Amino acid sequence: MKILFLDIDGVVNCEFTHTNNPDSYFPIDPMMAFLVGRIVIATECEVVLSSSWRYNEESKEVVRKKVYPFIDITPMLLGGASRGTEIKVWLDAHPEVTKYAILDDNRDFRLEQMPNFFHCPWDTGLTEEIANKVIEHLNAS
Repeated sequence: MKILFLDIDGVVNCEFTHTNNPDSYFPIDPMMAFLVGRIVIATECEVVLSSSWRYNEESKEVVRKKVYPFIDITPMLLGGASRGTEIKVWLDAHPEVTKYAILDDNRDFRLEQMPNFFHCPWDTGLTEEIANKVIEHLNAS
């Protein structure tokens, strides 16, 4: 099983999205959402929401409708655990995962996760170049 850990802010929206949608509480860039769908279709991966958008039912519904349906969310750990730790806990509970990729604008990941991490800069969000690298990574033998 292949998994795409998906952040939202800085990945499926960016600085430009927020500037052009100042009244939207949950802005999504349609082109970036399309790129997420392209990754999923090209790799046959499943999406796990690792974004802070997982804390709110309304924002989770926006992701399901405007980005891509996800199969699960990473655990919400107490004590300010890093996103990398949350992903590790999720992966430890799912040994069926054979490959994974992390799309995020933050860099708070564990050393062993870095080969699976694809940084999306806040000013651009997910680009076609980054999406292609994720597809190549998830489809590599």
